[in-house]
Amino acid sequence: MGSYPKPDTAVKLPTITLDTTLADLYARATPKAASSRIGFVFTGVNSALDLTDSFPRNDKFLYQDSPFNTLPTKKLVRTTSASLQHSLATKYLSLIAQRDAFIAGPASSAAVICFPVDAADPEHSRREAEATISVLDPSQRPELVFCPGPAYIPPLSELNVDRIACKVVLDGLEGLPLTVPLETTWYLNSKAALADSKLPTPRMDVVEVSGFCAEASECCEVCVKDGAGEHFVPVGCSGARGKWIKAEEKRILDAVRRKPVPFVLKNQQTFGGAGTWVVNSEEDKTDLLETLSGADGVLRKMLARVTQANHHLKPATIIISDMVKDPIGDYGITFFVTDKGDAIFLGASEQMTDSNNSWIGSTIKYTHQDALREQFDPLVRRTAAWLAEKGYYGPAGMDVLESGTPGQTDSHTGEETAYHIVDLNVRTSGSMCLPVMRGHFTKLGLNCASSFSLTVKGSREEFIEISREDFESGRMCILSWYHDLRTNKSIGDVVIGGSDEADLQKRMKRVRDLTEEVVF
Repeated sequence: MGSYPKPDTAVKLPTITLDTTLADLYARATPKAASSRIGFVFTGVNSALDLTDSFPRNDKFLYQDSPFNTLPTKKLVRTTSASLQHSLATKYLSLIAQRDAFIAGPASSAAVICFPVDAADPEHSRREAEATISVLDPSQRPELVFCPGPAYIPPLSELNVDRIACKVVLDGLEGLPLTVPLETTWYLNSKAALADSKLPTPRMDVVEVSGFCAEASECCEVCVKDGAGEHFVPVGCSGARGKWIKAEEKRILDAVRRKPVPFVLKNQQTFGGAGTWVVNSEEDKTDLLETLSGADGVLRKMLARVTQANHHLKPATIIISDMVKDPIGDYGITFFVTDKGDAIFLGASEQMTDSNNSWIGSTIKYTHQDALREQFDPLVRRTAAWLAEKGYYGPAGMDVLESGTPGQTDSHTGEETAYHIVDLNVRTSGSMCLPVMRGHFTKLGLNCASSFSLTVKGSREEFIEISREDFESGRMCILSWYHDLRTNKSIGDVVIGGSDEADLQKRMKRVRDLTEEVVF
């Protein structure tokens, strides 16, 4: 692998040693990984836009994010705003990928397959990633392998990699040897999977779509002339495609209209915090119906992507869920699933979201972890057993709301419980770094920590200099960073520790006053 020099800065950065790594956890989780070398693909993906010319959007395994849900229909094509593509690429190919690469593990058992943000300067992406992991103990640094896109991943024999483990499913990974089959990973991360699981979750209605959208060439004159192909169905379509979309859209909208407020509506498969609408009032419901319907509505865009190749995955399913009544606790729990269905508890953190319910960070209290482990042990073990039954082993996270009285919120399974899983992320989560850095922070007398994303003017080195004392002491660490040389703006993810909650909040505020939050 070679050694990675630490960032060229006047600040002397301490070495970070993790309690454990993803590679260590895989080795514990299954004999298949004990002597294997895993190739990790940690990037995000969407089904709206290509991230780069060499990193196409997904067409089969549909993921919806904010651009998919908000862009006008005709902009959901291969060629679109270069600035929007670049913005998404910095988040999905750099910010998210580096954050997980930080905890991947040693090069002897972990290679992280990365994709550059800017094809014109791929070495800049490499330098940024290498600078991020350079603060790790040398024995915990993964090998970084860069290639233009999923179709350009070298033969695994050349990489000395046995299997690929992916964060989210990329169309371009089909045919490669994987730790878990792509369709299994996609299904387990779908919202409908949680409804099927018999795990405790709020009561919900699952609205499925029947059939799929025909090819444009098999439809009407408008579809043929428009040239939209699978990108969208023109409003003027008078053929089978338009009729099918109209019927399926009505089915979903009618279900929404029938649902009394309050409720939560979720797309089947989302990424980046999009695709969830919290409806508290009739006014909210009216706004949601407008968002879902019409020429540029979410439903028309979504239904147009349901094809013969992917309809068996049920990608256009909508989930309408009851809200948890009077929640008294909100937890993000991370754990690791073994191939036998056992669970390795990692940690329980509190999630931070913005006004649009998009995840922006997490906070963990290390002094509470032993009690939280015991509190959630039955639920974690039950969830891990179900995931293993479905053929999964690997990292997982779930968002749990606790209600004051068991049974106060109706469960989808009818059981009486105070704990409701409101989301299940069967992949590395954004907060997974926090439990594995416990030893680093507690040795410094820091009993809680928070990780969050930010944007800032200037470079990594300039940001480190501004917070020099926190970086030199090891109180703050960069988990991912990308400096856009064209705009002189950086996007990053940092973790910061505090002696107690008050100290942590004070230090977080100091950082936030200098920066902006990332919006996905």
